[in-house]
Amino acid sequence: MTRDISFIHCADLHLDSPFKGLKNIPTDLLTDIRNSTFLALDNLTEQAIQHQVDFVLLVGDIFDQEEQSMQAHMALRKAFQRLEEHQIKVYLSFGNHDYLNSQLFPRNYPDNVFVFDKEAVTSLPFIKNDQVQARIYGFSYENRAVFENKAKEYHKTDDHCFHIATLHGSIGNENIQEHAAYAPFQLTELKQAGFDYWALGHIHKREIVAENPPVVYPGNIQGRSTKETGEKGCYLVTLSENKSELEFLPLSSIIFKKIQVDASEWTDIISLTEQLTEVTNRITTGKTLIQLVFYQVAEEKEFWFTNGQLKEVIDYLNQESMHSYVIGYKWAKAAKRSEWQHGGHFLEELTTAFQETDLEKSLKPLWQHMGGRKWLSKLDEDDRIEIQQEAEYLLDQLLHEKEG
Repeated sequence: MTRDISFIHCADLHLDSPFKGLKNIPTDLLTDIRNSTFLALDNLTEQAIQHQVDFVLLVGDIFDQEEQSMQAHMALRKAFQRLEEHQIKVYLSFGNHDYLNSQLFPRNYPDNVFVFDKEAVTSLPFIKNDQVQARIYGFSYENRAVFENKAKEYHKTDDHCFHIATLHGSIGNENIQEHAAYAPFQLTELKQAGFDYWALGHIHKREIVAENPPVVYPGNIQGRSTKETGEKGCYLVTLSENKSELEFLPLSSIIFKKIQVDASEWTDIISLTEQLTEVTNRITTGKTLIQLVFYQVAEEKEFWFTNGQLKEVIDYLNQESMHSYVIGYKWAKAAKRSEWQHGGHFLEELTTAFQETDLEKSLKPLWQHMGGRKWLSKLDEDDRIEIQQEAEYLLDQLLHEKEG
């Protein structure tokens, strides 16, 4: 190895994401939201040029949907042409959202772009100054799902250079997981394979899974809902013979944020408004889309949520705020389920049933439905807790209604 190399590692661009579920948002803000994945791509391109990297790794799910738009294709082609002007190469693979057999547009990319166009793992050289300075390994999904362990197919060549593996998949076990097990692998397999860097994709939460060698999820480059909160971006990576350096580069133009609000001290609607004004005023830079999560709502304050008063407060906040916009809220009343949790054999059995519910098993028919599963996203632990809490809340409401 004659020199250091530098590259940008990103994944899950999800260009042309539809941003489902956003309601009653001003037209100009909604336009900014729908354009945010394209702006993040522009920011990615400029960061690559500014840092004069050798190449860019795009590790799967470049496009959000199987049926890609002309806008998305042209935006990507324009970015590649800008990188070509600065002698920056691109190594690209497709994932479960934009798998090979779903694509209708020709891939008329410029000559600086190298595509892994098979599901079998192959390697591509990075050549500079007439020398192979790195080998990039990877594969693309041919169809929507890859359930086998692809990590077993990664084998280094004998080239004396950096060996960098790209893999769009999830840490797990193909024998026990279901819908989440896209190209599942075990961390020990990656560590033992002898590569200098593992560039992962598919998981939208940024994480350095291991440091020696680096095994890295960069997350997606633009959050798309309040399930994908905080800054999103890519990693700038520098590899030398003796060390690796990683720097996170933010790319997103819009940030999603969940804010927990304790409702237990509310005295009147004005105190509520002042509290929320203080919360939103803490956000001073960038466009931030907020979901408020109220907890410990006293019974006598519940009518604020049901008679439209809280909506008026949020409308006021959105008119006054310069940088943030409240796109929704959830609330949970102060606990009183103890009234029926110990109220007899039937109710005790009901409580036990909630504790023992296998949510994954209950939802299995949805994931197995050919038409419906493509609209579903993976449930994380927060989702599972939220679904169970909402079910308990609805049952609580029904039981109390019957008491009256």
